[in-house]
Amino acid sequence: MSLSELPEKSVQGALIQLFPGSGITGIANAIPNIVQFDINPDELTRNFTPWKVDTENNAPAPGAGIQPITVPETFADFKIILDPYAVKNSAIPINILSVEARLAALRKMIEPSKGLLGDLVSSFSDLANIEQDYTPPEIAPVILWLGTRIILPVQIETFSITEHQHDRLYYPVRATVTLSLKVMTPDQFRCANSVVAEIAIAAYEYTRLQQDLSAIVSVADISPLWRLIAPI
Repeated sequence: MSLSELPEKSVQGALIQLFPGSGITGIANAIPNIVQFDINPDELTRNFTPWKVDTENNAPAPGAGIQPITVPETFADFKIILDPYAVKNSAIPINILSVEARLAALRKMIEPSKGLLGDLVSSFSDLANIEQDYTPPEIAPVILWLGTRIILPVQIETFSITEHQHDRLYYPVRATVTLSLKVMTPDQFRCANSVVAEIAIAAYEYTRLQQDLSAIVSVADISPLWRLIAPI
């Protein structure tokens, strides 16, 4: 499929980076980093590592806290095509910074960040040689939002940008971003006492609830079982 060819199906998705913080920092961080995109959902690779019972050597010591049971999940070669000319009513408007602005926002999702406004102030201070107090970076989870089915907190493991065409100022006109994403589980946020952690956990549990309901729907359809007993 060419970049400007209208896909048969497309949905609008988003990656949303949530910044923790309190006080003045928390107010500045109230602005999330949001990147909307159009995605062709015909192919989406999700890898799962099956859960296994701990062996005797790896079993927790008596009295140790019980660890939550989760199955690691990753999204492999997740492609975001930034092409404002490809889809009618695209989430990406057509202007000089349509693609560049989204690439810049995506890059921020793999860097230590003080929030959108905090990073802007920090960059300006560096340019003007203004001394700043050091503040260690905090976990800023990214929420992958695809329709109503997939809303999950994720961590970007790999990140690659391919710019396809450029304008006279060398801003990209089209680009493809390839990501590998690892789903973050609730146990990774248990020690974080913030609204951001609560949102990330709620997103994970919402998607997990949908999966559990879908499994029950599958059990309700027993027609394949009858065909095994009495093939027609």
